[in-house]
Amino acid sequence: MTDLTEAHDEGRATGVLPGILAGPSWLQDRLTDADLRIVDLRDLEGYSEAHIPGAVQLDLARLGTSGDVGLENVLLSPGDFGRLMESLGIGTGDTVVAYDDQWGLAAARLVWALHFYGHPSAAVLDGGWDRWRDEGRPVTDQVPEPRTTDFRPTQSGEAGADLAWLSERLSDPGVALLDTRTQGEFDKGHLPDALSWDWFNAVPVGSWDCARDPQELREDWEALGIGPTQEIVVYCRSGMRAAHTYVVLKHAGYPRVRLYDGSWQEWSVRV
Repeated sequence: MTDLTEAHDEGRATGVLPGILAGPSWLQDRLTDADLRIVDLRDLEGYSEAHIPGAVQLDLARLGTSGDVGLENVLLSPGDFGRLMESLGIGTGDTVVAYDDQWGLAAARLVWALHFYGHPSAAVLDGGWDRWRDEGRPVTDQVPEPRTTDFRPTQSGEAGADLAWLSERLSDPGVALLDTRTQGEFDKGHLPDALSWDWFNAVPVGSWDCARDPQELREDWEALGIGPTQEIVVYCRSGMRAAHTYVVLKHAGYPRVRLYDGSWQEWSVRV
């Protein structure tokens, strides 16, 4: 599992996190930390009624743009992503915790995007808004004052895979492709040699938490033939569900995980 407590290159994020999932108690203890930024990915109506103190609201659609040949939800360019983060008050050295009310689905997309652009100090709030509310933790309807920040995106090349990268490695036994769509979607068409694993398999029954016990998840993936030494590429239709599985794999201790952002919507029309 990537150690998010270690220092990164000078000028990059250095905030301390317990991992890629952060628990409610951990977050509540740090609500007043100067370098902590909290992002609420629920809709504006829910945010306006109540949210975690200090949180800013982000519509998930703002993270994506329309690409060529009709692609949807493609991650923003470095410049546009940097400007979006600055509009949220997120700077290069900040620690980011994201939450939603969908088992971390939307929050994971932001966390992956931050990782993709060289900002590893980012985590999903485990249990999200629903667990936070049900546990009676502090909420507010006050919108925080805007902050002036500087966010400098970089691309390390470790969190993403594009069409060219993937096409060159389809026969590589060290690379495993994990399709996180439903079995029905998979059966209609999928990438060569991909393995089917619905993203919602990660969610504990009857819980708001993002992921089941890591050991249980590792047993699932090992049964599919996926091991921790492989480079795992996750995809879905447009990169949303795969982002959740990216977070879950990282949480379970798989160090080499990439997300194919074009996913099936690109592969099905390009190949």
